[in-house]
Amino acid sequence: MNPIFHPSFYHAPPACLNGDVPHVHDYHELLYCTAGEGGQVAGNRHLPLRKGDLFFYPAGMRHCSIFSPGRKFDCYVLDFQSQMFTPSLSADGEVLNVLGKMGQFQGPVPISPRTGTAIGRILSGVLKEFREKNPAYHAVLKMMAMQLLITIARDEEFRSQGTSICHSPSHQDMVREVIHYLDSFYMNPVTIESVLEFCPMSRSHFHLVFKKLTGKTLVEYLTDLRLKKAKERLGTTDVSITEIAVQTGFKTSSYFAQVFRASTGLSPREYRSRPPLRHSPEN
Repeated sequence: MNPIFHPSFYHAPPACLNGDVPHVHDYHELLYCTAGEGGQVAGNRHLPLRKGDLFFYPAGMRHCSIFSPGRKFDCYVLDFQSQMFTPSLSADGEVLNVLGKMGQFQGPVPISPRTGTAIGRILSGVLKEFREKNPAYHAVLKMMAMQLLITIARDEEFRSQGTSICHSPSHQDMVREVIHYLDSFYMNPVTIESVLEFCPMSRSHFHLVFKKLTGKTLVEYLTDLRLKKAKERLGTTDVSITEIAVQTGFKTSSYFAQVFRASTGLSPREYRSRPPLRHSPEN
């Protein structure tokens, strides 16, 4: 069974049936007021509701709306369950942390007016997607729900209160991401400038952290990695040496041969023609 995910837009009153009767349910509810004023019951507290206010009721929390005589309010309501996110996925785990922190406020969530405006736009898009049912709309709805929660997580007022979550990656984390990139894309042209485009660190500090984590400079690490991949191809394929040079990221076959000999004492051709190593049988 798919997790509950249901966006709505209400003019209150009348709003939803029995919306003014205190109730609980097994899914989360997020309410964002776009106009007017009224009130909300959150747990045992009676709280005002005004334009720009965001309320979050985690599953199992008692809540309802309060309709003040002669006053109305408009609001988006998003009902959903945590099961739409997979805790073992790092991105999903981060948004689950956002839900956990939102639940700590027991009702109103502290956000800036600027973030409130962004939330209204996102919820409008969610409702449109939900109603139109375009291809792959389930994936789009999850993506938009994540965008909504990330927008809340990055709000300065939200970040300044309660538990600190969703930290920016450390310099070590960013450099590990670069190492992962090199391990996968070593065949592409790589320079310190191209790396720093997605690793926001100073050049000197990057080199310092990279050397600490790998024991090598960026050039040394990349060269050793390319040589390792070249040796694997030389030993397991009949691909030409020129093609292997290209496949492993060396600019020319002559430069490849030069670097290869400096590292192994052999030319690529000599390395390939060596007799295979034989292991002595165990006694």
